[in-house]
Amino acid sequence: MLKLPFAKRCRLFLSKIVARLVATLAHMTLGHKFALTALVVLGSSLLLALTLIAQGLVFFGGLALLATLASAYVLGALYLQLSAAIAALASMATRLADGERSVAPMLTTPDALGAVAATLAALVAERTMTALTQQMIVDYAVDGILVIDRTDHVTTFNPAAERIFGYSAAEIVGQSVALIIPDPLHHQYKLISIGGEIIGRRKDATLFPLEITSGRLVLGERQLYVVILRDVTRRKQVEAELQRARDAAEAASRAKSTFLANMSHELRTPLNAIIGYSELLSEDFERLEQQLIQHDLARISRAGHHLLGLINDILDIAKIEAGKMALHCEWFALAPLITDVEATISPLAQHNANTLTVNFDGEPSTIYSDPTKVRQILINLLGNAAKFTEGGTLTLEVTCEGESLVMFAVTDTGIGMTREQLTNLFEPFVQADGTTTRRYGGTGLGLALTRHYCQLLGGTIEVQSALGVGSTFTVRLPAEVPAEPRL
Repeated sequence: MLKLPFAKRCRLFLSKIVARLVATLAHMTLGHKFALTALVVLGSSLLLALTLIAQGLVFFGGLALLATLASAYVLGALYLQLSAAIAALASMATRLADGERSVAPMLTTPDALGAVAATLAALVAERTMTALTQQMIVDYAVDGILVIDRTDHVTTFNPAAERIFGYSAAEIVGQSVALIIPDPLHHQYKLISIGGEIIGRRKDATLFPLEITSGRLVLGERQLYVVILRDVTRRKQVEAELQRARDAAEAASRAKSTFLANMSHELRTPLNAIIGYSELLSEDFERLEQQLIQHDLARISRAGHHLLGLINDILDIAKIEAGKMALHCEWFALAPLITDVEATISPLAQHNANTLTVNFDGEPSTIYSDPTKVRQILINLLGNAAKFTEGGTLTLEVTCEGESLVMFAVTDTGIGMTREQLTNLFEPFVQADGTTTRRYGGTGLGLALTRHYCQLLGGTIEVQSALGVGSTFTVRLPAEVPAEPRL
């Protein structure tokens, strides 16, 4: 076996000693390390002093001995000061851990340790203020706030929760949350959510709806759940009342619409008889040359036709609301329909000294739609234009838009409308304003019906108008009504 050189063996021995010394120092307290360091320094100084005295250098040995004693005194004083400072910091930390809200700095020296003590005191004050603020928020919150641990036991129960459930905090803290939230919903708070709904149970055992918002708080190995609860009993009652009122209103509206739709025949039949007999009497008196009576009969006939038109509009709106308005689509030529509309509107236009112009180049020649509805749309728009225009111009323009749309544009130079008046223009029983109703009459159903007819035929209607300048209504209808038109 080879022997290592002496120098190398010495180095290994010294390295082992140093390693053991470092390991020993790592497990020693700060006080023990300080004491060991002082012992090494003082022992070295004392050994030096004794060596000098033994060699006859009494003066220098005495100086070394005095230096050793002075160093021992200084190191002892420093040790006591450091021990006192560390003890003060430890005491502050203990009081802080015990939950004291006001801890004054117990160390006021102008050094690093004093700065640490001042920082600790400031942190305590800040934490105290934060805790007080949070406690005020919890205490004065309008919603119930609970803190629940991982074993389902309540650790915090604020005053709002006391009002909601009827329990005091002393009765609930430490109890299972299942006492106030019945099984199996009492675990709902662990499903971190916002605005969920559960059932709560008051102290008198009554059940009521709650809105729940929950979150999880992890503090080291401790896990807590913060739960915010809101009693929504009143809101649920209001929602139920509103739903009942809405259902009742919708039922009444459906009953009204169904009644009017079913009464259409009974209302029209006697009125048609009155109109028919007045026309027969008018013809008879015409042959007998009774002009005065014939003029009165003509008034009866006009009034009857006017009343029939109003009743037809009301009944058509009722049919649409009741879902009983049917379409009767067929292929038909557009030119004869335009000619018929022009002949019907011309007397109305001439009544107010208006000029009616129709621009139609014959295309499209035929369309697949409901001719009655298309005719009524044009008559309603042109009739309105004639009624609200005096000494002006009415224009009907019919053009193709691509291969699938037909555009009907009705333009007048009448009274026009403001932007505010356009807002509810297509609503039933609505006219531009009360003055319009008093001056021009009508039910305000024409444009509402026109829009419904356009929608039934799968089309649209738009309007552009300026007060005192006139209006343009643009209707776009498919050249062929789709199988399922929009309602």
